[in-house]
Amino acid sequence: MPPPPPILLSAKERQQYRRHQFWNDHGVFRELLYVNFHEVGMGAYRSAQPAPYQLRRWHRRYGLRAVLNLRAPAAHEPQFQLEQEVCDALGMEHVLLHGIGSRDLPRREQFLEAIETLERLPRPFLMHCKSGADRAGFMSVLYSHLQLGQSLEEASAQLRIWPYGHIRHANTGILDWFFTVARRQAMQDAHFDLRRWIAEDYDREAILASFRPWYRLDWLTDRLLRRE
Repeated sequence: MPPPPPILLSAKERQQYRRHQFWNDHGVFRELLYVNFHEVGMGAYRSAQPAPYQLRRWHRRYGLRAVLNLRAPAAHEPQFQLEQEVCDALGMEHVLLHGIGSRDLPRREQFLEAIETLERLPRPFLMHCKSGADRAGFMSVLYSHLQLGQSLEEASAQLRIWPYGHIRHANTGILDWFFTVARRQAMQDAHFDLRRWIAEDYDREAILASFRPWYRLDWLTDRLLRRE
């Protein structure tokens, strides 16, 4: 099947979509306050949802060859249209990854797809979610451990309140809890391999059931910060 034709928005569409991105999608905070852009290592970067001009700037500065979009938007959504247009114009691969949530854990097949995607993406690449705090952090831990060779404990520093904005004591803490469970398994098995454990022994429902968030902080992620 031939690739879809490049997206080329009209000036009116671009203006309309940018207005939606800036106000409805809370881009005002990302563009004027904190875009949450950071280097993970070895050709990988992470951020919040970039505006088109930010994506163009990072492409020039860092030579980005691909964008991993963890929001997995539908093709008609403004943020997809804007991002795809920039990727088409600059020759970057735009990859949508489904099944990675900020308050949930991926199913086994989605987990393995995520790991395979990190392995095959051309570098340098950017991975982003909406805020750059949770889903981008989760994938950054996987990348740091599986691709950079960091220990699970060291890699888990990608899920921190500063400078990334991740709140572990709210419902988004399920992402930290997964790696806590994985570290406990590693302590019991000198030959522990995270990818093999996910493929063979990962029990998503048991990990979800064992997680106990501080519910009084959910208002912060859900209402005030409006995290996806």
